[in-house]
Amino acid sequence: MNPRHRSHHPKKRIGLALSLLTGMFLFAASGFAIESQFEEANRLYETGEFAEAAALYRAVTTNGVSASLLFNLGNAHFKAGQLGQAMAAYHRSLRLEPRNPETTANLRFAREKASAQPPALSVRQRWLRRLSLGEWTALASVAATLMLLLLTARQLKPRSFEGKPLWIQFPAAIALATGFLLAMAVSDFFSDQRAFVRIAKAIVRNGPLEESPESFKATDGTELLVHDRKGAFLEIETGIGQKGWIHSVDVEPLLP
Repeated sequence: MNPRHRSHHPKKRIGLALSLLTGMFLFAASGFAIESQFEEANRLYETGEFAEAAALYRAVTTNGVSASLLFNLGNAHFKAGQLGQAMAAYHRSLRLEPRNPETTANLRFAREKASAQPPALSVRQRWLRRLSLGEWTALASVAATLMLLLLTARQLKPRSFEGKPLWIQFPAAIALATGFLLAMAVSDFFSDQRAFVRIAKAIVRNGPLEESPESFKATDGTELLVHDRKGAFLEIETGIGQKGWIHSVDVEPLLP
């Protein structure tokens, strides 16, 4: 018996081709629209329409982010006088390019203008944030790949590794260490619950209710540590140790 051949009806093939062409067209149109928005945002920035430029840069970020896009977004917010949103954008950019001197300088300048005291970082946090999460991932991947290659070589040519345990032990130790550091970096990345005041004066209350008495006011650009959330309110702490509850619409979270 001859094997059964599965054939497609011509109309089905035409429909499939049309679907693929439609998908490709929509993808290309989407990419063109994003590029058009980015160029328009650049034009608005150059003509001094900074708030409008920031809004368009934000629209572009919904389709993916890059360090340069977030840098531009931060600059537009800064020029528009929106210090908290500028600082959040600079921080997000530094997460992708942690050693970029321009972004670091602009963040420092925004902090100075906002008279903001950032929350203190631990030695572990400062050390882990010297590299981006992508860089930690690449290091761990290279170390693990090297160990696997050596293990494969040992299986293929066992005599070459007799009496040389360090050939395996050292790469294995490196792979374990970089894997552990990657896990720490991932934990630090997603547990970094900072936020930035985004309005001129945000009321910080002593409880998570609109009726709760006011404790103090936090100005635009104040950097906050977020400890908890209840309803629409966030429990926060400032860099100088002030604590209270702030409405979530008054802040720009680091993790969007």
